[in-house]
Amino acid sequence: MQFLYPTFLFALGLIAIPILIHLFNFRKYKKVFFSDIRFLQQLTEQTKKQQKLKERLILLCRVLLITFLVLAFAQPFLPNSKKKAPLAATYIAIYLDNSFSMNANGDNGNLLVMAKQKAINIVNAFPDKQVFQFLNNDFEGKYLRTLNKSEVIEAIQSTEISPAHRSLQSIYNRQKSMGEQIGMARGDLYWISDFQRNMEPLPINKSSEIGIHILSLAASKSQNVWIDTAYFASPILKMGGQNKLQVVIKNEGDIDFENQPLVLKINGIQKLIQNVSCKAKQKTSHSLFFTLPDYNWHAMSVSLTDYPIVFDDEYYLAAKAQQSLNVLCIQDEVKNASLSKVFVLDTLYNYQETNIQQIDFNNLSQQALVILNEPKSISSGLADELIKYVQSGGVLFFIPAITPRDFKSIQQFLEQAGLALNNYQTVGMEVGEIETKDPLFAQVFSSIPSFTNLPQVTGYWQLTAKTPSYRSILSLKNQAPFLVRTKLKKGSFFTLSASLQPMFNSLVKHPLFVPIMLNLPLQRNKPQQASFLLGEKAGFHLPLINSEKLLRIEKEAESHLVSVQFRDGLAYGNLNGQIKASGVYEVKSGNLSVGKLAFNYNRSESPQGFISPEVLIKELPATLLNNDLTGFKQQMVQSQIDHQYWKLALALALFFLLAEFALLSWWK
Repeated sequence: MQFLYPTFLFALGLIAIPILIHLFNFRKYKKVFFSDIRFLQQLTEQTKKQQKLKERLILLCRVLLITFLVLAFAQPFLPNSKKKAPLAATYIAIYLDNSFSMNANGDNGNLLVMAKQKAINIVNAFPDKQVFQFLNNDFEGKYLRTLNKSEVIEAIQSTEISPAHRSLQSIYNRQKSMGEQIGMARGDLYWISDFQRNMEPLPINKSSEIGIHILSLAASKSQNVWIDTAYFASPILKMGGQNKLQVVIKNEGDIDFENQPLVLKINGIQKLIQNVSCKAKQKTSHSLFFTLPDYNWHAMSVSLTDYPIVFDDEYYLAAKAQQSLNVLCIQDEVKNASLSKVFVLDTLYNYQETNIQQIDFNNLSQQALVILNEPKSISSGLADELIKYVQSGGVLFFIPAITPRDFKSIQQFLEQAGLALNNYQTVGMEVGEIETKDPLFAQVFSSIPSFTNLPQVTGYWQLTAKTPSYRSILSLKNQAPFLVRTKLKKGSFFTLSASLQPMFNSLVKHPLFVPIMLNLPLQRNKPQQASFLLGEKAGFHLPLINSEKLLRIEKEAESHLVSVQFRDGLAYGNLNGQIKASGVYEVKSGNLSVGKLAFNYNRSESPQGFISPEVLIKELPATLLNNDLTGFKQQMVQSQIDHQYWKLALALALFFLLAEFALLSWWK
């Protein structure tokens, strides 16, 4: 037998009161004179015995009345030994949501402040010897252990807003594994959150041995307008010329966002203010134009003003102008004026032509793109140098001749790239399929297009692949490959299955021709990504500068060491949660600055959609706690109770009270 409120048992001392009354209840007897008492002796002896019995029964009723009344207030119960383990054998895991959405205001103030207080109230409802575990969105390693009551309260109080966000399944898995580490399979999880939609999907995969209790906090309905993303319209930025920045703004509120300033800063200096508007429940895209004064790295930011949610009101980018891209066209007997016309349109490209017999092999490594235009034959020396150029990271675009002079040398060259040319088909055919997701078409299509007319050819070579790195970018209607890409170590080998001469191929007159040719050099000199997202697996990549495997990332007084790995001409690094604040950071190799990296908060917290408590308790399933935690301690203990006896004790107390009244009233 256990008691919910054992301190009431001290009131059993009140039993002494009726006992004392019984012992010291001296009565004064009235003298009555009788002429003859011989007939009263027998009656007197009988009356004294009845009086003593009555008084003792009344005393017993009073003692039992007080006893059962005290027991009713102490609330006796028997623990449920079959269904759940006692509280002492159960770990209590507290999850406190500290994502950006918890920085909003509710009816009673800041959600995170409210959540902290409620978490402390939950902890205080447990006995001092209870085992606790604590978790917030940061998933910090220092909390991978058990905590006592004072330690978990300190952890709750020290929690601050974080850019990290977690799914309900990941929260559950983390708390479950923490329980397994301390050898406890039974646990009660207490989740305090606003339960945003991004915490789905539901239901989660959970054990029946673990109970979930949720306390859902609701933010006051507020409008949120944010910068969803920002990107450069062209992958290559120009020095001194006009560059375009596209900014996407979203408004999920019920109020239009009208004529508000959108501010562009470069290196912390305001360069442009443009008034923008966004209708309620809509998104808009705005173009900002800027110039870069040199070829150095620049820190950029674009921002708007919107309250109360502000973490997503600024977007950071790192920008660097590209000096030039060298393009070398190697030609034999056939020249194609369409190639030169494309590249002279933009001063970024340094286009040169050379005869196949006059190639300077030492100059190949400086080329972003080498075009091998309709060679009649390929010498073994040229073939070896071109393959070596591609394997080291170069980009080669091979255009076959209709009537090669030495077809065997062409075949041997293509075999080194895992390709083969077979029979030439003299049949007209139209392009039927475009692989729009290939990097060659990056930022070419804003949506998947539905072309009504595509390039046509009057003849083509049957192109087959002997390598798994083969990918068809353009295909003819009969599924024959038209433009393919194969990977050779660090480089890319592009092959066309038809001549580019206008009389045989209409591609040179099609709108696809220009973006294809201008994007080919970019496949080697991949522009630095303008920004990266912070999060659990946040990473970055930089163009290969040197072989240093340890870089330092700095912003003002903040500094982090990050190890990198090299592949395909780029240095890749993972932040491992080191960087938590958005902004533009400088990257240093030793004391040498090698670039800038821009990091932004994930916008998944921006939409203010929430999971209703009704859905949570049904789908998890879970127990819903009252926001004011009314009766929480009793609810917590009752979950461990099998049989309660306070009602029986109260009924017995009432019975003995009535018994006392009956004895006093009816027993004369």
